[in-house]
Amino acid sequence: MAKYINKLLDKFKFNNLNPVFTLMETKIKLEPNPKQTNIENINYYQQLIGSLLFLALAIKADICFAVIKLTRFVSNPSDIHFLVIKRVFRYLKGTAYLGIVYNKDNPSYIQGYTDTNYISDQLKTKSTTGYLLFIVGGVFM
Repeated sequence: MAKYINKLLDKFKFNNLNPVFTLMETKIKLEPNPKQTNIENINYYQQLIGSLLFLALAIKADICFAVIKLTRFVSNPSDIHFLVIKRVFRYLKGTAYLGIVYNKDNPSYIQGYTDTNYISDQLKTKSTTGYLLFIVGGVFM
């Protein structure tokens, strides 16, 4: 996992970013870009999102929420979207060597948690629901 993350940081020249240990800032609102951006920015943003989508689905599930939120803006990203995606890469740099530990001696074999937020997305007035499953102490979904 860390090897692939470092490869991505090299590819996009994000090696010099300062690492952070929180994925997203709570005060930033992700809204559609009112202006049309140029095609180079769109292509670059789409490359960043594509790399993060693979990483989120294959290796690093903790970034799924942020990456899915950012994919809404692939057709016309703004400077705010680039700042947030850069923060995701800063988070990856800070957590590249962290992983999930499964402990076979854990007394609670399966645990589950769920949460619902009604109408959290003011743009689409949709609710969000999330869940988390632990198997022998490690996150499963």
